[in-house]
Amino acid sequence: MNQVNIIKPSLISLFFLCTLIPLIPIVSYDYHNHQRIIQITFLLITSLLVLTAFLGNKKPAFRLSLNKKSSVLYLIFIFSGCLSALMSMERSFSLLCTFHISLLILTMCCVSTINDKKSILFIIYALLITHTSLILICLLNIIFTLSEQQPLNPYIIYSGFINIRFFNQVQVFILPFLVLLLKFKGIQRVVFIILFLNLLLIFIGQARGALLSFLAFSIFALALKTTLKKQVIIGLVCLALSCITFYALDSLNKGGTEILRTSTSGRVDLWLNTLSSLSIKHLFIGNGPGIFEMSLGNSAPFSHPHNSLIEILNEWGLIALICILTAVFTTFKKAVTHLRSHKKDVITESLFYSFAIGVIYSLFSGVHVMPVSQTLLFIMWGLLLGRINKRNGPLIYISKWGKAIITILFIFGWYFYLQQAISVYNNIDPDSGYIYGPRFWSVGQRE
Repeated sequence: MNQVNIIKPSLISLFFLCTLIPLIPIVSYDYHNHQRIIQITFLLITSLLVLTAFLGNKKPAFRLSLNKKSSVLYLIFIFSGCLSALMSMERSFSLLCTFHISLLILTMCCVSTINDKKSILFIIYALLITHTSLILICLLNIIFTLSEQQPLNPYIIYSGFINIRFFNQVQVFILPFLVLLLKFKGIQRVVFIILFLNLLLIFIGQARGALLSFLAFSIFALALKTTLKKQVIIGLVCLALSCITFYALDSLNKGGTEILRTSTSGRVDLWLNTLSSLSIKHLFIGNGPGIFEMSLGNSAPFSHPHNSLIEILNEWGLIALICILTAVFTTFKKAVTHLRSHKKDVITESLFYSFAIGVIYSLFSGVHVMPVSQTLLFIMWGLLLGRINKRNGPLIYISKWGKAIITILFIFGWYFYLQQAISVYNNIDPDSGYIYGPRFWSVGQRE
């Protein structure tokens, strides 16, 4: 099953095209819901390809693209989510979120079958080209803002994004690939300009978590002492230039923005309150995936705690947290081992950094929650696994009756997933405007 690509690079590229370029007509009330609809379509098509490849195998056996230990960890994680959902106050919605994450993990397994250089480069180039188109639109917005002598307002400059953090969450995955392309002298200047614009937009959006993630990635890359060391240093120079440029442009029309503000935007209080609300049951199960909601004072309720570790502990339980942390740590360990013995494998290195920077930023923002960044996180994880897992997984034997049962489970799962997603979507009231939560759709109510 892992001898051929189950999912084609062109399908992944089409996902990038439909979700990142705002010139494509929006199919819902806002850009976030548009991206969620495309994500749901992408996940369902991917799972259909998995089932087709599974049924198309005439032999009564197939190989997993992951090793046995990793497969067990993911199964325990999903089981913990299902158990937490069944015990939650909003059973149907929580099961919807659990199944949604299960489809993302399945997509990651499919993507891990892609390990050839040509296919991976196709995906990376498609991501960079579509995202650069978005960056150039933002550049035009900067020019128009300055020409009108207005302050640098990210809500105007970040084209189409109802929440500016959604924009930054996608950006962090792009930065390591731009650093990789600095290695090619023929396009080095163009790539430097694109990297400069990305970092400038991060400063404009005051995304301190994204800047911290970029610095953490740079320090780790320098410590690893691989062939991208020179390019990482150039990236840090680009970071300094973008910071100077931001302050210079902001001084022209002062907007009162301070990139080095000392407030935590309520995150620390949110984390402490969430941790203090934990009980003995969280050692085994959580409150239910997707149903987190907390208000601080008179502020609008937060729909997630802006920290992936605290969120999983609160919603999925400690067992699930240990399983997913073990899986991520194992991936990191294998990647570092691989890179130390393959110092010129810059493709695997850039995939590792892209996945790592996404994981780091998830500790400060909703990378693991929002549709595009969430899908990117699992796609990069899968591509990285495909490069570092050289051995075939265990051989699993399944009878014809077993295949029939699995097919029925797939069909039942698809029906439940679509039925619940449409049900929650129908609760959307566009006249109410944007509200904080639920996080599956940007506007609406879970019940």
